[in-house]
Amino acid sequence: MEQNKTRTYVLYAFGEIALVMIGILLALQVNNWNEERKTQREERILLENLKTDFETRLTELKEFSEAREEIISNIHRIAGMIREPETILPDEEMNRIMATQNNLLLFNDQFKILDILFSTGKIDNISDKQLKTLLLQWPQHVEEMMEEQRLRQQIASERLQPLQYQYLSYREVMENFNFRGYQMARGVPRLKEPDYRGLLSDPQFENYLAHVELLHTVNENDYETLIRNAEKIIELLESKLEG
Repeated sequence: MEQNKTRTYVLYAFGEIALVMIGILLALQVNNWNEERKTQREERILLENLKTDFETRLTELKEFSEAREEIISNIHRIAGMIREPETILPDEEMNRIMATQNNLLLFNDQFKILDILFSTGKIDNISDKQLKTLLLQWPQHVEEMMEEQRLRQQIASERLQPLQYQYLSYREVMENFNFRGYQMARGVPRLKEPDYRGLLSDPQFENYLAHVELLHTVNENDYETLIRNAEKIIELLESKLEG
C-alpha cells in the first residue's frame, strides 16, 4: 500500500512537471508566433513603403525622360537657327525655347527605405533573388545617371548662365520656365533687352549645346534602364505583398 502511494506521488509529480514543461513550451511557441507575426508586419510595412518609393521614382523618371526629349528637340531647333540666322524666331518664342535649357532635371537620389534595407542587413531576408539583385543594382545605375547630371549642372553654371546674363534678359527667360507647375511672376520691369542673334552667333553657346546634347543622349540609356528596373521591382513587390 505504501508503495502504491509512493508510485502515485511520483506519477503525480511527473504529471506536474510535464504540465509545467508543456506550459513553458506553449508560451515559447506563442511568443515565437507573436514575434514572427511582428516581423511579418514590419516586413510588409517596409515592402509597402519601398513600393511607394519606387512608384514615386518611376513617375519622376518618366517625367524627366519626356522633359529630356523636349530639351533635345529644342537644342536641334536652336542649332538650325545657328546655321540659318534668318530663321531665328521672335524673342517671346525664343524665351520659351531657351527656358527648357534651364531645366537641369535634378533627380532625387535619396532613398531612405532602400538605405534602411542595406544598413540593417534586411536586404538579406528578401528571398526573391531577382528582386534582391535589382535592389542591389539600383544605387549603381542611379550613380551612372548622376554622373551626367552633375556635369550638366557644372557646365550650366559655368557656361550657360554667364551667356544668358550677357545676351538675354534672364528674368524674361525664366518667366517662361514651366516645369512641375513652377511659374515665375510675370510683368516685372526689366532693363536688359534680349540679343538672340548675338547669343546664337557665339561659338561658346554652340559648344555648350553640343556638350549638353551629348550628356542627355548618354543619359537616355540610363533612364531606360532605371525605368525598366523600377517597373520590374514594383511588379515583384506587388507579387510578394499579394502572396
